[in-house]
Amino acid sequence: METTLEVWRKYLENGIKCLGDGNTEEAEKSLQISLIEAETLEIPVIIAFSQRLLAAVQVKNNKLNDAEAGFRRALACCKQLHNNKGIAEARAGLASVYFSQGKNAKAIYLYKQAIRDYPREASSPRLAALYSDLGQVYIKIKEWQAAEETFLHAENLCRKHGYLSGEAELSLCLGEMYYSQGQRIAAQERFYHAAKIYARLGEQVSLANALQYIAFLYFEKDRLPEALLLQQRVVALYLKNGRDLEVSESYFMLSNLLQCSKLLDEAISSLELSIQYHQGSEFGFAVRYYSLAILLIMKQDYSEAKKQYLEALKYFQFFGDSSKIGEISEELTYLIRYEDTLFQENLYKLLGKRFYDEPELPKGEAMLKLANLLMKKGKNMEALRCGWIALVYARSLQDETKEIELLIQDLSQTIRYQKKTSRLYR
Repeated sequence: METTLEVWRKYLENGIKCLGDGNTEEAEKSLQISLIEAETLEIPVIIAFSQRLLAAVQVKNNKLNDAEAGFRRALACCKQLHNNKGIAEARAGLASVYFSQGKNAKAIYLYKQAIRDYPREASSPRLAALYSDLGQVYIKIKEWQAAEETFLHAENLCRKHGYLSGEAELSLCLGEMYYSQGQRIAAQERFYHAAKIYARLGEQVSLANALQYIAFLYFEKDRLPEALLLQQRVVALYLKNGRDLEVSESYFMLSNLLQCSKLLDEAISSLELSIQYHQGSEFGFAVRYYSLAILLIMKQDYSEAKKQYLEALKYFQFFGDSSKIGEISEELTYLIRYEDTLFQENLYKLLGKRFYDEPELPKGEAMLKLANLLMKKGKNMEALRCGWIALVYARSLQDETKEIELLIQDLSQTIRYQKKTSRLYR
């Protein structure tokens, strides 16, 4: 029969595994049981540890009041034990709650206290993570110099102690920050640095993420052949690692780059593969089928375009997007009206301004809408990729990008915070 200590450890380890896998609901259930078992053991250090871990998951599940109470309980317990590391971790946890609530001044104060209290003989990578979290708060309030100094301090800690993965992640943080300030050259150098480290470590998924940033910067510079080569490598890396969601979004991005390069057959093939790998959202399917119909019209394959329009219409109806339903119905009317007539080859002229003078605008708006939808559902990585695709379209039209860039910035911060909290106790 299992002892209480063994039961505590079993549920704790399962909670940590679920947290690492992104299954935060199951993680919370297991960690609640582990906390109950810890209280049965009546060992304060174990209770404080279990309480902090549960509270960290509750932040991810947006149960901020429960999380705050949990971190405060852990903080009080660690103070009684004179456990400086536990005190620092509890204060950092409270800071994360305040950050999630938009109370940035309180978050900064507590992160600084956590850094002050953290024992210098303890884990340097964890101390670097605290500096990085503080930097994310500075980015949120656009205190760029403070953010840069904080990130650079964290990066130096990682480099000094040989924590290469942390160094690469911080290089990405700095790259994103430089990009948001319009410092494209500095951003590209940072993305390259991160990519080199991930390649050396063999962390292929992280390498793909870094390369996708560089591909986008090449696109911005109108260096399409280089952007295409990098994006194809991104797709290959995701395929190799069985990351179907990322494969779908990356094929979509590749299709758009191929379309900009006037390689329509290849763009169609990539978009069909994006549909094949796509999972879940009806709106995501609708956008892809709609994009495929546009490409087929550009190829003057009207019969096949009509099929894809009907698929897009079906999914937009599932989603309840009345504006797109009306727009697609109008375009289908043109297709049907001119079917089997001598005028069919001129259909693109009738639809002209919608697709050809501004071909990316309808899809760009759709991808931004999809990104917001995915973000609301907690699918932040997929939302981030949709945001980058929307930015591709907006840049190609020299359109306003502030809303998209803010969305990307918020998503990047959220994803980085989630990555850090999922690794704290692994």
